[in-house]
Amino acid sequence: MKRLLFALAIILPIAGAAVWVLWFSPWLSVELVKVQISDAPAIAGPLTVDEVTAVASVSTGTPLLRVDTAAVAARIEELPAVKSAEVSRSWPNELLIEVQRRQPVAQVASAGGYDIVDSGGVVIRTVPQTEDGVPVVVATGAGAEAAIEVARQLPQWLRPKVDVVEAGTRNDVRLQMRNGSVVYWGSASDPELKADVLKVLLEVKANYYDVSAPGTPATSDLPERPSLNPSMASSLAP
Repeated sequence: MKRLLFALAIILPIAGAAVWVLWFSPWLSVELVKVQISDAPAIAGPLTVDEVTAVASVSTGTPLLRVDTAAVAARIEELPAVKSAEVSRSWPNELLIEVQRRQPVAQVASAGGYDIVDSGGVVIRTVPQTEDGVPVVVATGAGAEAAIEVARQLPQWLRPKVDVVEAGTRNDVRLQMRNGSVVYWGSASDPELKADVLKVLLEVKANYYDVSAPGTPATSDLPERPSLNPSMASSLAP
């Protein structure tokens, strides 16, 4: 019993001191909040370190162990421009915040002007008029859903070339290109194949391109839906 009491007499003060150091002491408290923010195109709008730090709301001098990292991340993720946030402790005195920004894929007309949306349809910001960077979606109902899906799927090389994504129905998506030409895209299916076929078609100057059935693409200079270009279809056949 004496040995037990002796051991407790040694262990309890040490444990108490350790708790005090970790939970209350200024020695292991927040002295610096480091924020890293991923890149996003200009149309996504600004997101500054000061803005993230303010929303994180972690005071210097707070013991690191008492910082609720999940709560801090949740507050930051409430910012419209933020897709996700990861908060971690870096002993002895730093809190690290890594922010992934939402990436805009389209501009959609709204009551306030145009909503800049990401691939999930989340509104990043609203602008009074269209801006360069991502296509404008002009569609309603099921057509709007298909148009946004197509805008989301556009590869990086193609997106800057597209001015407007239009759709009357889910199967009639059209791309108004910045050079004035029109691409009949059709439904949102087979986006990678359609993009690959269109990349070849664009080597031929035309007013209209049709990749709605990517196995039988077509081009035309007439103001009407293109008809099949047999030679082009043959060159693209697997």
